[in-house]
Amino acid sequence: MTLIDVTMRIVHTLFAGVWAGWTVFMAALVVPAARDGKLGADGIRWMTQQFTRFSSLSSVVLLLTGGFMAGNLYSTETLTGSSSGHLVLTMVVLWLALSGLSHMAGSRLKKNLDAGAKQAAAGATTLFYVAGVVALGLLVVAGWL
Repeated sequence: MTLIDVTMRIVHTLFAGVWAGWTVFMAALVVPAARDGKLGADGIRWMTQQFTRFSSLSSVVLLLTGGFMAGNLYSTETLTGSSSGHLVLTMVVLWLALSGLSHMAGSRLKKNLDAGAKQAAAGATTLFYVAGVVALGLLVVAGWL
């Protein structure tokens, strides 16, 4: 394994872990606290902006590093004809879902903050919960790989 292979794996794993963890953190702690009135609009706005920025960056980094690793480790036949290839394809689908859900959840939360933190969080709760489940699913599938 070359230095570039090791570097890609490390960067991929770090970004995937932080993104998944942050998504679950938002879904499990930040959004419920905001919905219960424990967090103000300014704090939620700042956290959501940081989350959406990192989510966008992670989407690109994971596309590049994952594409590099898949291109070096798999052929079309192994992607479509092996269990590890199917896991990789499953991760691609989950990555697409998490990218979209993270963007939609963050956008909905920020857009509705003018109406109040409680209402904004209530409106984004379902999207964050689904994103959290998808993030955990990505970690589980990656663990099998």
